[in-house]
Amino acid sequence: MVFVAFPFLEEQFGDRASRTTLSWAVTIFFVVMVSALLVAGRVADRFGRRRVFLSGLVTFGLAALTAASTTSVWVLVGARAFQGLGVALLAPSALALALPEFPNERRAYALGVWGTIGGVAGLLASPLGAGVVEAFGWRGVFGFNGVLALSMAVVGFVVLDEDQVSVDNDPIDVLGAALAMVSVGSLAVVLVQGGDWGWGSAATLTVAVSCLVTTLAFVLRNRRAPSPLVDTTIFRNRRFATASLASVMCQLGFFSAYFGIPLYMAEVWGWSPVKVGLGLLPLNAVSVMAAVPLGRLVDRDGPRRMILFGGSFAACWYLAMGLWLTDAGYAWLAVGMAFAGLGAVAIGNHTTVAALRDVDDADLGSANAGYFMTRRLGSALGAVAVPAIVGNQTGGDFADAYLGVWIFGAAVYLVGGVAFWFCYPPWTPAPLDR
Repeated sequence: MVFVAFPFLEEQFGDRASRTTLSWAVTIFFVVMVSALLVAGRVADRFGRRRVFLSGLVTFGLAALTAASTTSVWVLVGARAFQGLGVALLAPSALALALPEFPNERRAYALGVWGTIGGVAGLLASPLGAGVVEAFGWRGVFGFNGVLALSMAVVGFVVLDEDQVSVDNDPIDVLGAALAMVSVGSLAVVLVQGGDWGWGSAATLTVAVSCLVTTLAFVLRNRRAPSPLVDTTIFRNRRFATASLASVMCQLGFFSAYFGIPLYMAEVWGWSPVKVGLGLLPLNAVSVMAAVPLGRLVDRDGPRRMILFGGSFAACWYLAMGLWLTDAGYAWLAVGMAFAGLGAVAIGNHTTVAALRDVDDADLGSANAGYFMTRRLGSALGAVAVPAIVGNQTGGDFADAYLGVWIFGAAVYLVGGVAFWFCYPPWTPAPLDR
């Protein structure tokens, strides 16, 4: 919904801030989410997944209502940061609450259902967001999300059972989390603002050095801290590491399109909120129908062929959209989005079960947080890629520059699928219960 609202938010704040500055309302959400995910899994395992999940919903809801009521660009950016914190708290807790309800041999199918729910949400979000923007302006999107999140927190408080908390009393490494946030944030600043500041300017180089220094400091801190923030042994698991890499590539490709296409429709075609929202439907429509059947195939045959297919198929259609289908008009672009969406769900859904296959239920909170950390890092950089590639260009110049977004998306999808095929260990499917 926020991606649909962004071009029209730009209309209101455009005289006070450039597109690259306003894009922080999207980027900061992912930067904070990625950084906080490092802590969230540990917090959930230690204090209870139900408690942390509900706290995340409340944080997200209150921040959304703040965003809906502000007239300041920077208050909006700050509220989006707290929304990222809220999602970081609830995301690993949600799957860790749900997945233990299913035996190992049924988890790919369960994640297919999970993916279908997410696909339905994505399918409904664009037209619903368009209707809200048309009726209430961009503020309505945040108001809707705030009320919905707080309502679900009340439902969750009543419905969800208390869960077992860990007896691990090791301190949580707040310094490590701060270093991670500065590292990821500095990288985002370089990519978003580098074009405006100049890639060789003192400001860009200073922030780039900050990114390098804090990244190295975080790695050293994580090695030496008595209770490290990231359990690096998880990444020694070849399944987990390979699937996480493929997931990052998938998110880079998907979010570059999901952020960029609404901008293209509004900037180049001059579409209204309703047309933009309805125009995005094909991107999610096929994935909603395909998620569960594809999950059954992965239960039977394993994920290697499916993820290779997904990455390669999505890459081909991204190139087709960039080189031919966008210029041919919306009908052809819709075909491209539908087939690209099929490739996206084939790779995106099944990296999750591929990563978590060997993880014990007791460690799901931390492992899931580590996985979603890498996944949402891909989301953040995918969203960052759009303003980094197109900058503040408008009209025909924007359309010409946007070809770079399609090429970028195709490249990362292809790398993700091919790398998974060659690096992921053989999978012996478990026999299905009949």
